[in-house]
Amino acid sequence: MIRLTNSTRALLAVLAIFVMGVAVGCSLDRAILAPPADAAAASTRIDAPRHHAEVLTELKARLGLTGEQAAAVEKIFEARQGEMEATWAEVHAKLRSAMQRTTTEIEALLDPAQITGLHAWLAERHGRAAYTPGRTHGDSHR
Repeated sequence: MIRLTNSTRALLAVLAIFVMGVAVGCSLDRAILAPPADAAAASTRIDAPRHHAEVLTELKARLGLTGEQAAAVEKIFEARQGEMEATWAEVHAKLRSAMQRTTTEIEALLDPAQITGLHAWLAERHGRAAYTPGRTHGDSHR
């Protein structure tokens, strides 16, 4: 049987919480994914320093982090923030592109009234007017 030190357990717990946070974040982000017109606004939806402070407070309480450990975790958050933002931006761009191609392919099967209905359904599903009225989603691709 492998015996883990307290510091190893704490590190594994922090990593597990981070992975769970990424999974939940991906799920929530997918559920409220902004359309391309809202891409700039989407990148500012989360106030990273405030979010990191909340996570750090939770980790301190849950793991009993020392002041030194908390400061080190905070520095890790700060050092990795740019990398995480760049990764999210890349994921968003690829997902938007795939969604646009999928919608364009579906639109090719529909008449104009059905396309309007599709856009209304997509807007309802995403909780906002996701498509410009009077313009089919694939106009820029045709």
